[in-house]
Amino acid sequence: MKFSIIATSDIHGHTERFSQLASMINSRQPDLLIDNGDFLQGSHLSYFYENIQRCEHPQINMANALQYDVAVFGNHEFNYPLNAIERMRSACNFPWIAANINGFAKDYVIKDIHGIRVAVIGVVTHFTPFWDEGNATKSLHFEQAFNAAQRTVKHVRANEQVDFVILCYHGGFERDLQTGHLIDLLEGENEGYRMLREIDGIDLFITGHQHLEIATKINGISVVQPGANAKCFAQIDVSIEGDNITHEPTLVYVDESLPSFTDATFDRWKNEMIGESACDLQYSDFFTPRTMQTGYVQLLHDMQMHYTMAQLSVIELPYHQNGGFQKQITRKDVLHNLPRQNRLVKIEMTGAEIREALELSASVFAINTQDKIDFSMNVHYPQPQPFVYDLWGGLDYEICLSHPVGQRVVSCEYNGHEMQDNEIFSVVINSYRATGAHDYAMFHKNPIYETSEFVPKLMMAYIQKNSPIQTQVKNHFLIRK
Repeated sequence: MKFSIIATSDIHGHTERFSQLASMINSRQPDLLIDNGDFLQGSHLSYFYENIQRCEHPQINMANALQYDVAVFGNHEFNYPLNAIERMRSACNFPWIAANINGFAKDYVIKDIHGIRVAVIGVVTHFTPFWDEGNATKSLHFEQAFNAAQRTVKHVRANEQVDFVILCYHGGFERDLQTGHLIDLLEGENEGYRMLREIDGIDLFITGHQHLEIATKINGISVVQPGANAKCFAQIDVSIEGDNITHEPTLVYVDESLPSFTDATFDRWKNEMIGESACDLQYSDFFTPRTMQTGYVQLLHDMQMHYTMAQLSVIELPYHQNGGFQKQITRKDVLHNLPRQNRLVKIEMTGAEIREALELSASVFAINTQDKIDFSMNVHYPQPQPFVYDLWGGLDYEICLSHPVGQRVVSCEYNGHEMQDNEIFSVVINSYRATGAHDYAMFHKNPIYETSEFVPKLMMAYIQKNSPIQTQVKNHFLIRK
């Protein structure tokens, strides 16, 4: 006897590609269909439905039509307020589970497949509250994911007479699956390697969060992580002969030649020109805007300081090879460059705290074997992590990469004078940085001011008001070897 399981993860509202995956999944008619979290938040289309159209997301209707059996809460589900999460959960014809959010959701579901009892257990990284910008998790308790997973697998094996156990973890791996080498800081955000090695009774381990593409077997356990943004899904084919159960995992990639979902109203909205720039503000090199001041980065600082009247501005660029604005600017351009629904937050910082933040940013760089500036694999192995690197506006500063980490900021001036440790400055940052995530504890303070609107909307309004944009670089920074 055979049956199939299909798992998706980290779709992030990429409904156009998801509609193509849906066609592929529907043709395969899996016996068990699972989503592993981060289902809606993160795309241009999701921004439109959440902030402009304000209606039920069409991806939910697609998921209902596919007859998903269960979904696991991911950390990005909690970018929404609790009442919005409840509306989403009510709109879904399938349960959402999370064994480590006490009292909020079921720990697991059981499905009978041709007489085989299959348990699906869900857990989400317990770092989720650390990234909560809107206090959605304030009333919730997140247990350590490993502990909840271990307890729930043990309970299910002892009490539910199951034949096959699936652990779904919206989290990733802290170590390389083959070598055991450390690939993430041992802080607890990702505990998949430990779960795989220390929890007995798992047949299939579905992971996510890291956006990796994995389909392998470790010590007889099928292990999958089906990428992100609807680029693929995982299929696990299970065969049963007597008491012998075997299973093989594979990744199936989207066929982009298939018809995809479109929304004419959304297409018109995103492609409408909202303003123009007097000069081209585009970049096509990943490192240029991160290692020298550009007109585009200056525009971001100008916008942030305009809305908050802060003395200094902090920005982080998305992980894009290409960005910035051409002379004619559309809403799509803004959402490409500013994809996150953060607000702007103004805080007060001392000169010492600012230097500490600058040193943390400077630590992500190293000189590679080609004698060029690169992200340091020693610090952030195996993936570059540009999201822990910030650019400062309102300061003139210099970073020397030949100096030891923590001593790389060789100068930092405000209005032509070297910044003193005890000076106080008002600083604008985004609300994600204000959570203090990624060791930026110096940003986690009570705000002086916070915008009511999200950054993409603020930028659109700023462009419309100030078009044609005239950008003049006001400050300079230098990163040298």
